[in-house]
Amino acid sequence: MSFWTMRFPRWVGKSYKVLIVGGVLAAGLMMGYLTVRLQPAYILAAVAMLPALLIALRWPESGVLALLLTAAFVRVTLPTGTQSRIVASLVLTALLVLLWLGRALMEKRPLLKPSSVNRPLMAILVVSVLSYIWGLIFRDPLVTPWRTWPIVQIAALAVMLLLPGALILTANTVPDLRWMKVLWWTMIGIGAGAMLAKWARADVRWINTGGLFSLWLVSLLYGQILFNQKLPTPLRLGFVGLLALWLYDRMILNTHWLAGWVPPMLAIGVLTFLKSRRGFLVFLIPAITFLVAYRGDYIQAIISGEATESGITRLAAWAVNWRVTGRHFLFGTGPAGYAVYYVSYFPSEAMATHSNYIDILSQLGIVGLACYLWFLGTSLVTGWRLQRALRGENGFAEGLAAGTLGGTCGVILAMALGDWLIPFVYTQTIAGFDYAVYSWVWMGAMVSLARAVLQQATEGRLQ
Repeated sequence: MSFWTMRFPRWVGKSYKVLIVGGVLAAGLMMGYLTVRLQPAYILAAVAMLPALLIALRWPESGVLALLLTAAFVRVTLPTGTQSRIVASLVLTALLVLLWLGRALMEKRPLLKPSSVNRPLMAILVVSVLSYIWGLIFRDPLVTPWRTWPIVQIAALAVMLLLPGALILTANTVPDLRWMKVLWWTMIGIGAGAMLAKWARADVRWINTGGLFSLWLVSLLYGQILFNQKLPTPLRLGFVGLLALWLYDRMILNTHWLAGWVPPMLAIGVLTFLKSRRGFLVFLIPAITFLVAYRGDYIQAIISGEATESGITRLAAWAVNWRVTGRHFLFGTGPAGYAVYYVSYFPSEAMATHSNYIDILSQLGIVGLACYLWFLGTSLVTGWRLQRALRGENGFAEGLAAGTLGGTCGVILAMALGDWLIPFVYTQTIAGFDYAVYSWVWMGAMVSLARAVLQQATEGRLQ
């Protein structure tokens, strides 16, 4: 059977087949030309990405799976001419979003499926672009950007647009529980592989488990342990063991990193409370015992240091930031905008804000912060209603609903502790996209599951 006689979906017309053939030939010629001019890693990444995109074109939901795997394992980055590099997951997200948009336009169907998070997400995208333009127009005349500044700001805007784009992509292309199970097992597999490699003393730096990965792994895992009564006992015990290992690694071996274990513990507390009020009281006993037992050791030192940072360093950082944000309160200084003010006006006093909320306020203004709070609040309501709708299902869907709700609660806390839903390019750099994309994908999965529950309400219970 030739290419021209192959059966394609109805949306693929003859002219589109010509474009596919032409695109493949052009890509082959371009790769041949660049092979002797680029590093081999770039060529291998491009070769791997081409079939991934073709598969995503046919099965859009597989693109989200590819995104998770890319964020976890692909360490190939592109230069920007600055110290920040573009990670593969950001490039793949951009390509997947473009494919999704192109397919929706060709099929002449609505871009977004119904969801309560659509409006705040669209508001975030619009305000991000508006703040970029606003920051350029109303930049203080004494501020002098450096040569690479325009590139950095465009990259920061791309991060602000593509992270919500990852949620939109997930919410609109992952159609059913079968694919959500694939994504869930992929996430657990990444965590299990990283933990086994670490205990085997292997180099695990090539596996991305930074940022809020721990939060989502713990919450998704505990959600199934607690709510999925259909799990076989050996599998449940295996999950409990993996959860215990992960908590030991974060709470005992890496106690100094509060954002690595405090948000996961909040997620565990939320899920336990949802399952049983008595169980929540039982959960509090070992949690308090843990803190008391180590109060005279390093826990006290860590909490004392955090209190000092919160009371002095953070307040000082916020005061310095307000000297800029207070003059650009409505739409902020634009993506990454306050960095150029720091360097121009008070470089010796510049410091990290230690709060993703303050970062958003400074970059996007009070309007942008309000949009993000609107989005986070809507996500909480969506997760709460989803969990209540699935209460008593005792299957994978209920466990996933609880896990994504717990993860969302953890994200809200982690942002206050200084971890990133939207990474700042001069602290996390653009590479922070790799860490942050986990949160957006799983909140997107929660939105998709909520829609599936509504659609299947009249067809029977989810399994």
